[in-house]
Amino acid sequence: MATGKQRAEAQERIDDGKDGYSPDRLDMRPVKPAKFWYNMALISVAVLFFASAAGTGMTLSAFLEMPARIWDFSTQMAAGVFQNPADEEVRGVWDSAFEAMLESVAIAWVGTIVGALFSLPCGILAARNMTPLAIYIPMRFILSVIRAVPEIVFAVAIFIPLMGVGPAHMGGAMAGAFALGISSIGTLSKLISEAIEGVDAGPLEASRASGASHLQLIRWAVLPQVLPEVLAIWLYRFEVNIRASAILGALGAGGIGRLISPPNGLFGRSPYPWDEIGITLFVIIAITIVVDQISGFVRHRVIHGKTVRQKKRRKNNGADPKAAAVPV
Repeated sequence: MATGKQRAEAQERIDDGKDGYSPDRLDMRPVKPAKFWYNMALISVAVLFFASAAGTGMTLSAFLEMPARIWDFSTQMAAGVFQNPADEEVRGVWDSAFEAMLESVAIAWVGTIVGALFSLPCGILAARNMTPLAIYIPMRFILSVIRAVPEIVFAVAIFIPLMGVGPAHMGGAMAGAFALGISSIGTLSKLISEAIEGVDAGPLEASRASGASHLQLIRWAVLPQVLPEVLAIWLYRFEVNIRASAILGALGAGGIGRLISPPNGLFGRSPYPWDEIGITLFVIIAITIVVDQISGFVRHRVIHGKTVRQKKRRKNNGADPKAAAVPV
């Protein structure tokens, strides 16, 4: 669109008998951007995908057969879940699965408690607003090293050789619990330190101004602010540890994983007993969902408080009293 000055100049040219206004580059329609680099990026992603698929040994025939095989295995596992539990053999499979899954929950609980006991002091020492630089930097480095090592490495390289391999009576469960505990310290301490660094500075300044010691400052100005979030972090880590304990069990660290891992587990048989595998997977999913729901309820209760019912005063018109939800 021409500006006022351009229109005035164009009118002068018309009055002088010259050509009127001619559009410049700003008045031209925008040029459609080229899609060369966009198309090249798509082609590169496709090439990388197919190259990676070829590197994993994937073939087109196996990919096309996958839906039918998944349906076949799923029906066999579902048939195992719906077997008559009165049968002694089926009942034995259910009992073994529940026993091993409860062992996994116990491993996760012990690992979470170990991580929680050490993560709070480590998180305070790793918070920049709580500790001097001489302590902050080494503690951050130690926690980074712990987080860099997966719990599988802790279990296989350290705790299984020390405590044993296999179910609880052979020491494998305790090895898995301590592996999860050490790994939890690194993750929980980082999250707690970040929560402490984000606290309101007002109570800290007030505590220092009133002459409080460093421990009193932590007790009365820091913990009341971060404790609900810390408890929620611990509970979430418990959920993560339940899943991780199943993986560690496949390596000999006790729990439900030992039932399915080869060579002695369900996937070590030929052909695979899909009915027993279905029962085991059903137990894993069911107990994990139950624990997640309970943990989520507790987290919500810790963070948002309890909701109670308070009755309003009876109105003059004689209407029934109504209840109001009030968080406390």
